[in-house]
Amino acid sequence: MRTKDEQKEIARRGGIASGRARLAKKHGRELVQALLAAKEMDPAVLAEVAKSFGLDPKQVTKDIAMQSRQIDKAIRKADTKAYLAVSKVSGALEEKEDKSTTINVTISAEAAAAGAKWSKQ
Repeated sequence: MRTKDEQKEIARRGGIASGRARLAKKHGRELVQALLAAKEMDPAVLAEVAKSFGLDPKQVTKDIAMQSRQIDKAIRKADTKAYLAVSKVSGALEEKEDKSTTINVTISAEAAAAGAKWSKQ
């Protein structure tokens, strides 16, 4: 059993660590926002994304480039985190207050047929 002073010290250290973690997260968020706001982006990346998705390179924004990369990663590498990120942004992933998750998926007949062929190989 810990004394009240020991418990106070543990709680104080936890509060300090929590504050540092929140500050680090805030700085990371600010850095990403600054990078997204920057005007320059590698034209080769934009051209690759535009070609992959059949878009005009002038229409490709950083958000489109990031989402397309996440989609590509989810499909090609079967990356669950990428899939969940795309699902959350698309609205297919619903997080409830109790932290349970529901995923709503609609599959076209062509995609279902392609999936059936793929699973038999």
